Amino acid sequence: MSRDIKKLHPILQYKVNKLISMCEKQGLKIAISATTRTVKEQEQLYAKGRTDPSSKIVTNARGFTYSSMHQWGVAFDFYRNDGKGAYNTADNFFQKVGKIGKSIGLEWGGSWKSFKDMPHFQLPYWGTSTKQLKALYKNPADFKKTWKPTVPKQTIKKGSNKNDVYWLQIKLCELTNMNLVIDGLWGPKTSEAVTMYQKTLGWNATGKAGEKTINALKKGRIK
Repeated sequence: MSRDIKKLHPILQYKVNKLISMCEKQGLKIAISATTRTVKEQEQLYAKGRTDPSSKIVTNARGFTYSSMHQWGVAFDFYRNDGKGAYNTADNFFQKVGKIGKSIGLEWGGSWKSFKDMPHFQLPYWGTSTKQLKALYKNPADFKKTWKPTVPKQTIKKGSNKNDVYWLQIKLCELTNMNLVIDGLWGPKTSEAVTMYQKTLGWNATGKAGEKTINALKKGRIK
């Protein structure tokens, strides 16, 4: 089971580092316990509390069906790293971290109504389960091919190619809390997100990403 942040989706890499920094400023020391998982590793977790009675059930996600967000590189687990016990829930530690994570656009497992997962965060762009990811990309390997599209050289709008729209959607979700489905397809929500971003920068909003908008996204401008 990996702890390597660099194996995560580019947006999540950005948000993990931001979360750690924001938590540290509030005296909440955290560290990453898990990022990506293989099919075998996920199956081993699924066995806990089932065929492996030495532990309670820790997940309902099967590995061979790619049912864990960890397998897709869009989730991570954390623990408290202040010497007071990795999963010590005293002083509402996990709730405080969860609140910070939600403020930067992450989905927190502690907010789930059933099977609460306090030390878990994931990207919200494809829903809570992997159903939409599997419908769009079939498997994690094909999904990962979309992670690093080349920077567009022309205006991104309706009719633009998937690479350009992927790049746009990834940058918008990385820099803002917009909840887009990252699928490389131009639609009303993508146009709306471009408009909102342009308004945030105080520009006349066009709903299309021209050279000025692309350059601002490349530089990471948020104001």
